Amino acid sequence: MSSPARVPELDGLRGIAILSVMLFHYAPVTGPLRFLAPVFLTGWIGVDLFFVLSGYLIAGILLDSAGRPRYYRNFIIRRSLRIFPLYYACLALYGILAYYPGPFEWKDFFHSAGWYFAYFGNVKVFLENAWPKMSLLTPLWSLQVEEQFYFSFPLLVWALKRKTLARVLAVAVVLALAIRIVLVAAMPKNLAGTYALAPCRMDALAMGGLIAIARREWPEWLENPWIGRGAVLCAAVFVAISAFDNTPWSNPMRTVGYTALDLAFAGLLATLVGRQPRIPLAVCRLRLLVWIGTISYGLYLLHIAAPKAAHLLLDPLVGIPVRGSADFFLSFAAAIGAAQLSWSFFESPILKWKDRFTSENRS
Repeated sequence: MSSPARVPELDGLRGIAILSVMLFHYAPVTGPLRFLAPVFLTGWIGVDLFFVLSGYLIAGILLDSAGRPRYYRNFIIRRSLRIFPLYYACLALYGILAYYPGPFEWKDFFHSAGWYFAYFGNVKVFLENAWPKMSLLTPLWSLQVEEQFYFSFPLLVWALKRKTLARVLAVAVVLALAIRIVLVAAMPKNLAGTYALAPCRMDALAMGGLIAIARREWPEWLENPWIGRGAVLCAAVFVAISAFDNTPWSNPMRTVGYTALDLAFAGLLATLVGRQPRIPLAVCRLRLLVWIGTISYGLYLLHIAAPKAAHLLLDPLVGIPVRGSADFFLSFAAAIGAAQLSWSFFESPILKWKDRFTSENRS
């Protein structure tokens, strides 16, 4: 059975999320755009929006297909077809880039490669309290968080009634905050652990799951105007914390800040799927954002590698200072071009195989 059409406003949200991440990584430190760097450096929040969206979409798929024949097998195969081919192709690409003379070193790739092949790179980040020496691997931690969620959450959906599942997800939101508080108190110097470990970030995924359950069980709740007001309040708390330190590393941000941010994004998503306000919906349905959201997975995997490859090709001809204003535009062009090629000639042909394993939702 074929999957239904994509939901444009959710692709638009994806587009906003990936553009935020790219702004964070491309923030110029020289040239006429450098004054925008403090704004661009808040773009790390795009990963949290991805988490909330993923929780919502994956929970929806599972809720709608639970109880059907080969439920777990079909879900895992469909997810694997979406995630693994490009992920492992990119790891192979990173290895090739590390082998040839350039800004990467072969030993740096192999220092971390095994962990990332096994989808435990985020655990390595926690154990070493450090990001991988090879910068191309850095964004992959969030994919490991999501994949760990993908393998465990289907069992909860299969085993629990929806009301019980909602209670479990609500506990997960509180528990994630508690775990972060304990880690900050016990390991104050381990900044990466509270950011990259799956138990510390499960609140965003759980919030998305709660919205998916509410849409099916209590849709009238999502029409409550107080959801939007609460989202604004949570966003204000996040902004207040960011005013003192706009990185993800301060103690207030690593504890209350993440929760406030995720609640703000959850409120935004709940409002979009519940009340469907005209202006936000129109923004999220902009063709540019929908297109960017459609190729967002490739963009996320390639948005560091593509600009570096572009520099290897162009620097002998035209020297473009790294992290300058010109490099900002070069990076966007290289990443979007690479992601579109990936979508057209690699991802899309593979995704056609997903319909062999029935599901009622498409993510």
